[in-house]
Amino acid sequence: MTMLTQMLIGPAPELDEAPVVEDTAVADDRWKVIAHDDPVTTMDFVVWALVQFFYKPLIFAEAIMWQVHTEGQSVVDVLPKAEAERRVAQATLAARLQGFPFRFTIEPE
Repeated sequence: MTMLTQMLIGPAPELDEAPVVEDTAVADDRWKVIAHDDPVTTMDFVVWALVQFFYKPLIFAEAIMWQVHTEGQSVVDVLPKAEAERRVAQATLAARLQGFPFRFTIEPE
């Protein structure tokens, strides 16, 4: 603390122990977003949705898309539940508007 700061606000209080900071992000508040393969949705749409709604760089979006295509599903992201639900709803709506049955699910991490 500088001398000017000490003069303005006084000396720093001495603490016997470290302050307790509560962690509001509970471990079960993290949810996996999973993309599922289907025979109709185009690969281009899947990549676009991953970039648009999950903010994946193009190279990662393409890798996730290939994993969905070859393995049937892939974890897209791990997010707080409300954010996972919001992004899944946006991506699902975009898929339906394009006539695709592409599906995302969420499950606890």
